[in-house]
This record gives sequence, structure tokens and C-alpha cells, in this order.
Amino acid sequence: MAEQKEEREMSFLGHIFELRGHLIRSFIAILVGAVLCAVFWNYITDNFIMAPLKSDFFTYQLLNSLADSLGLDPIYAESFNYTKELKNLDPSGQITSQIYTILLCGLIVAVPYVVWEIWRFIKPGLTENERKHANGTVLAVTLFFLIGILFSYFFMLPFSVQFLYSYNPFGISNEWRLSGYTSMFVQTLLGMGLVFLFPIFAYFLAKVGILTPHFLKTYRKHALVVILVIAAVITPSDVMSMLIAAIPLVLLYELSIYITKYVFNKQIQQEKRDLIKK
Repeated sequence: MAEQKEEREMSFLGHIFELRGHLIRSFIAILVGAVLCAVFWNYITDNFIMAPLKSDFFTYQLLNSLADSLGLDPIYAESFNYTKELKNLDPSGQITSQIYTILLCGLIVAVPYVVWEIWRFIKPGLTENERKHANGTVLAVTLFFLIGILFSYFFMLPFSVQFLYSYNPFGISNEWRLSGYTSMFVQTLLGMGLVFLFPIFAYFLAKVGILTPHFLKTYRKHALVVILVIAAVITPSDVMSMLIAAIPLVLLYELSIYITKYVFNKQIQQEKRDLIKK
């Protein structure tokens, strides 16, 4: 009995040390990505981070082109550059904002490797059936995460910037702190990247028999409340951003229902084939 207890303790400690190795390698990958982003900081700042604050941003130009094709006046008729309005009110504000943003960019660059390290850690604990069903997980997680990042960057962020900067009920100008904008930038991109992973988790949980389409359909109304709460958390404090974020989340939930239904039907068909063989 004592030997079995010691083996379990050693096994637990072994898993802890193994997890530490995966976490260290993931952290190093993020740092490497952050260093690369720091090397190209000027280019990333002008063409990525500050781009949604300028009128020549892709989304604004696309909307103007769409309005022109419909015979309407340009939606953004006047050129603007909100970067000139940003203020830094803290002595270390620019340093902390830069580090904060560089780490996020490093995480985005290192996402495929980080997901691969996580997969390497959990794979030995899966059964053969679970491993077979989880093939392509690294690619799928990376793809959906990046889709969430792109949606946030090209839709949520520019609409939030325009709404919050032009909203003027008291007749006074809006002046943003640099740290406030970088926090909004990181919060929206990272938040949407994570919530876009829900269909992946739904697929995996359905494969192992934990999640069913009946469960998702039954609690659809409850899920809508949760979605609104999540949308409020990952977006700036305005209704416009929350609604923009909630729409794809609702669609992702509906997609998850179809995914779990597909998995459930495939499992039923496989069980029927197994019974016929017997």
C-alpha cells in the first residue's frame, strides 16, 4: 500500500514537472515572438496597432466604397487621425503600454506553438479513441483563434473606436489616454480570440460524450444571457461593442449545436454498424 501511494505521488510530481516544462517552453516561445515584435515595433505600431484610429483603415475605406456603390454619401466623409489625440498622463505609461502590447503580439505569433505544447501535455492522458477524435486539434484551435482576432480587429475595434470617440452627449471633446486605448486593443483582440474557440471545445466534448445537441438546445435561452455577459466583459463599456461581439457569439453557439448534432448522428450510425457486425 505504501509503495502504491509513493508511486502515485511520484506520478503526480512527474506530471507537475512535465507541465512546468511545457509552460516554460510556451513562455519562451511567447518571449521570442515578443522580441520579434519589438524589433519591428515601428512597423507594427503604424500598420497594426494604431491603424484603426486612422481614416485610411481598411474597414472605413471598405464601408465608404460600399456606400458609394449603393449611391450613398460616404459614411466617413472627413479624414481623421485619432492618434494625434491620444494622451499619456502617467510617467511610465508609454513603457507599460508598449510592453503590454508587445506581449499580446508575441502571444498571437506564438499561438500555434503554445497550443502544440498544451496538446503534447494532455495527449498521453487521452484514450486511443479520444486521440483519434482529437486529430487536427492544434490546427483547428489556431485557425479559430486567429479568426477571432481578425474579426475583433477589422470589425469590433474600428466600430468601437468610432462610436466611443464620436459619442458626445455633453458637447465636450473626447481625449483618450494611451493606456486606455492599448487596454481596449488587447482586451477585444484576446477576448474574441478565446471565445471563438467554443466550437472546437464543443466538437471535442461531443466526441467524448460529454456534450449533446439536446443540452445545447435546452439551454439556448440561458446561453444567450451568458453570451451577453461575456460580450460585456471582453468589450469596452458601450452597448454598440457589446452587440457587435454578441452577434458572432450567438452564431458560434448555433454552429456548435450543428457540430454536436453531426457528431451525435455519426456516433449513432457507428453503433448501428457495430451491432450489425455482431
